[in-house]
Amino acid sequence: MKKCLRQSARSRKRYRLGTRLLCLSLLPSALVAGMLGTSPAVAAQAPDASTTARTRAVELWTTGGTYVKAAAEAALLGTDDDVRKFLADGFAFAELTDLNASATRLFQQSDATVREAAHAVLFKGSKEELVTFMKDGWKGPAETDLRIRATQITTTGGPAVKEAGQAALWGSVEDVRKFLEEKQYPARESDDRLRVTQIMTAGGPATKEAADTALRGTIKDVREFLAVGQNVARNRDHERATVTQLAEEAKQAGEVAKQQTAAAKKASKLAEEAAQLAKEKADEAARETEAAGKNATLAAGWAGRAADAAQQAASAAQEAIGAAQAANYAARMAADAAAKAASAASAAAAAAARARDAAANAANNAGKASAARRAAEDANTAAAAAEKSEEAASQVAKAARAVGDAADAALKASANADAAASAADQAGNYAGTASSEAARAKRWAATARAHAATSRRAAAAARDLAYEAADAAENARKMAHEAADHARKAGAAAKQAADHAGEAATAATESKAHAKAAKEAADKATAAVETARKVHAVAAKVEAEELRLRTDTGVQKARDAQRAEVLANRETAQQAEAARKADEDAKRLVAEAAEPGGDVADLAAKGRKVAVLAMKTRGPWSQAAARTALTGSDEFVREYLRTGWQQAVERDERARVQNLAVNSAYEDVRKAADTALKGDAKQISEFLRTGADEAARTGYSIRVTQLTGSGGPEVKAAANAVLQDGSITKIRDFLAVGQYTAQVTDENILATRLAGTGGAETKAAARIALEGDSYGLHEFIQNGQYSTARLDHLTAVHNAVIQQLISEAAVTAANAQKDAAGAALAAAEAAKSAVDAKKAADDADASQKKAKEYSVEADKYATAAEKSAAEAKKSAQAAEAAAKQAELDANRAEYEASRANLSAIQAGAEANSAYGAAARARDSAISAGRDAAAANFAFHEAYASYEVKVREEEERRRKEAEEREQEERDLSPTELLELQKMRESLTAGANDGQGLKPSPLLLGMGWLLGMGNKVEVFHAGDQYTEQLRKDHSMDFVRMQIRTKVLAGKPDDYNGGYSLMDREGPWRLVSDLADVLTLGYTGRNQARNTGGRYGTTSSVFIGSYTYEFKILSRDAKSGKTRLAITLSNDTDITSFLHPPVWRKEVEDTVLNPLTTYANEHNLPGRRVRQIVRWEEDAIIQ
Repeated sequence: MKKCLRQSARSRKRYRLGTRLLCLSLLPSALVAGMLGTSPAVAAQAPDASTTARTRAVELWTTGGTYVKAAAEAALLGTDDDVRKFLADGFAFAELTDLNASATRLFQQSDATVREAAHAVLFKGSKEELVTFMKDGWKGPAETDLRIRATQITTTGGPAVKEAGQAALWGSVEDVRKFLEEKQYPARESDDRLRVTQIMTAGGPATKEAADTALRGTIKDVREFLAVGQNVARNRDHERATVTQLAEEAKQAGEVAKQQTAAAKKASKLAEEAAQLAKEKADEAARETEAAGKNATLAAGWAGRAADAAQQAASAAQEAIGAAQAANYAARMAADAAAKAASAASAAAAAAARARDAAANAANNAGKASAARRAAEDANTAAAAAEKSEEAASQVAKAARAVGDAADAALKASANADAAASAADQAGNYAGTASSEAARAKRWAATARAHAATSRRAAAAARDLAYEAADAAENARKMAHEAADHARKAGAAAKQAADHAGEAATAATESKAHAKAAKEAADKATAAVETARKVHAVAAKVEAEELRLRTDTGVQKARDAQRAEVLANRETAQQAEAARKADEDAKRLVAEAAEPGGDVADLAAKGRKVAVLAMKTRGPWSQAAARTALTGSDEFVREYLRTGWQQAVERDERARVQNLAVNSAYEDVRKAADTALKGDAKQISEFLRTGADEAARTGYSIRVTQLTGSGGPEVKAAANAVLQDGSITKIRDFLAVGQYTAQVTDENILATRLAGTGGAETKAAARIALEGDSYGLHEFIQNGQYSTARLDHLTAVHNAVIQQLISEAAVTAANAQKDAAGAALAAAEAAKSAVDAKKAADDADASQKKAKEYSVEADKYATAAEKSAAEAKKSAQAAEAAAKQAELDANRAEYEASRANLSAIQAGAEANSAYGAAARARDSAISAGRDAAAANFAFHEAYASYEVKVREEEERRRKEAEEREQEERDLSPTELLELQKMRESLTAGANDGQGLKPSPLLLGMGWLLGMGNKVEVFHAGDQYTEQLRKDHSMDFVRMQIRTKVLAGKPDDYNGGYSLMDREGPWRLVSDLADVLTLGYTGRNQARNTGGRYGTTSSVFIGSYTYEFKILSRDAKSGKTRLAITLSNDTDITSFLHPPVWRKEVEDTVLNPLTTYANEHNLPGRRVRQIVRWEEDAIIQ
């Protein structure tokens, strides 16, 4: 331990981080899954009947889906009758519409089995069946789909993938999920490394060196070698691919084509199903919209469903485009495989020609017998390789035809998407021009129609090209079959010639026969080369079509994104204008509400509009105040206008300054904000108006100055202009908006340049970026251009390698013609024909010249491939550097966003708790029969009391933030982000509608991870508080309090509750069981005892001390108002102390561990919980 205490501060901080992350990894998997896993949306639960109608409507607005929210809002803006009608009728329809939308989204995102189940429940199931399906019913089909996916991957994978996949399929669904999400990837790496090892074993010196380098590198290096490096290295070894190697390459290319065919078939099937569902939903919506007739509300609702169906149709059309792309890619892989099979056929035919040449020579010369035997062996080897190529080409042909059929299925999807668009358009017409949902249906119908047209063209082209690739593969198969036959026969003939070498009686006849067969084999080799060239031309056509389709699709998506950006910007501007108008209306209504008399109902109707806008556009305190106002009566809405609106505005401003005090990137701003928080509301408002920017002037100026050096021309010019102007408002506006506007201009210029000068992939990507939104443009300039440049170079490598293979095959074919001429020469000599001998010699010379020409051509392609590979490597390095910088920028932005989000979550929770406590006080007053004035007084009193506690919380959080900043100063950005995201996750999980503070389960997690606050203060309304108020231990505490009050001692009292003294060791056993079952046993106990036993709060706190204070007491009636505070310290000692030998174990083991954890701020450090509430009691 002394050695640990001497470790550096940086080491301690890294050790702390590692310990926290280790603790996180050691959490039970079910707990982590519960935190991180999500299920599809299910129906919103209607609130208890005991709450008011408006309260129910507000809750549904807050928790419901899109349609429930819209319907609830319309009701809240209406009369009490409107609210009751919504709850009686409108809610059910809106909820069912949301459920339909959720189920349809699940359908679109899922595989076949889930889709089948979703389709059945959408069209044949009841609402209850739909709710059940969305809650749990999808899980069984989803597990089936997981197993199907795992089976597909296992079937087509290498040895390691097969082994891992089969093991998973024998196991549980969790094993299958782990295989799909994790284990398949290291298995793929093993298979890829095995392939490199095999290539290294068979290769020459350069190949061995390159393979060894790849194997010592990352998996990216390994795959780069397989894609490019092996071909470059083989060129350096000056090796030509053997027929066996060509056959193996054809087989591997065929496997890839087969995998891509399966992907294309799946994509087409999913697209067809999605389009069919969209069509059915759109037809239903059109029928129901027409049937709704003059019922505008119902017609608008069904028009909304039609709009959803049109949106789904657009998505289905996009799926069809994706299916066409998959078909194109599969066809290209098939064409590549066919080209390699044709090259292997040419090599096999050439081997047959060599064998026949050797046989012809052996027939005349017994000394050539051994050469004939070697040629026979070579021919037999070539025949076996050609048969392998034939099999590969046969599979490829079948796969390519299946791809064509899949593309044809995608055509049907396009037709259904188009039909869905027409039905949605029709529904929009039925709903009338005034309906916003009708307009939305028409917009989505137009989009779906455009996507359907694109998908129709793409699917038709993909189908035709796939069938063309299938024909090419079939031709390659025939070539391979004939070459194998020639090679087998030539091998047998060469062996026979060797056995009968030099037998003069038959020499001339045998030589002539061999010469003829050699010529036939050589011609087959030449024809196979031509087939390979034609197949490669098909591949080039497919590749060009695939790029064109990707570009057209990308442009279409980019335009959608650009339109969405324009709409989003317009919506943001409208929200800002709505917020400004709401402020004006609120100020006017505040003055109106302050006037005595007036029409309260009219004022309340106006006030509710302001409140609804506040819920949408203002900060968390204004939102909470507005929600609370909307649950109340007309009189309460008037009170909201009189005081509540402005009060919430001031609290929002305070929360903003609190956020600056904790999270601002500038120290001067943090200090100035801290000072402002000590002032009143007016000073805080003034700080936000001018003070914050002035405090940030130095930091702003430094950032702008940096942009003058790192930005593009437009950014530099704009940055220099605002620096020269010096206005803090202009500097701030430049950093907030102006720099990005200038950046878009700079990036447009760069993208336009690349669209004219880049390679095919870069030009396409640049065109897409120029058509899209600002984010897509920035992403292309920052990262995409380097990735597309690498793709361009890799495409050049691939094409050069294929051309090289074809040229090498041409060399082999020319040599085969030379060998055939040699056989003819031998036959002529045996027949003693000088004319035939001269012709054969001339043919041999011509063939040798052609072989040299093709050899030069092959070398040229090899050099081009090597050059492109080098360029691809440079582009990869540039892309990697850009990606790393982008990741750093993204991490930094995510860290800042996470901190801001954490503050927003905390502010929202504080606001909800404060207004929740105030609303409960108001409702209690009303229930007690008090008038509106008394109820309002109770509301404001409770709110003011809670606000004091919130300010205490704010101060404590600021201090803890300062401590954390010091502790984490030496951590890397990645480590900081990890810790921050865990904090955010814990806080977000804690804010579950129960109040400000973490749930007991999350509180325990925070302690285990060392992530929570050192002190947590809980109040009425927090889950921790409410569980402890009901706990059986409070029976004993209340009995002690009663005794002390009746004894007439001073007002302040304290005492304690000892778990061991009151309940004994069995309670420890019970609590341990609850921890090990993640609260399962406790939940059952809590449910069976009404929360008196087994709650997670009771398990976590165990023993505690208490204090109480008498706030008021009527001695005659015994009615007493008490303030109760419970306190508990949680640390390693309190968590682990044993029921026996406690002192010995604590002194020797637990206390030293606790001390060390506290000193170094490690997981298990001491944390304190303070629980405060007030309650009434009758003490007599």
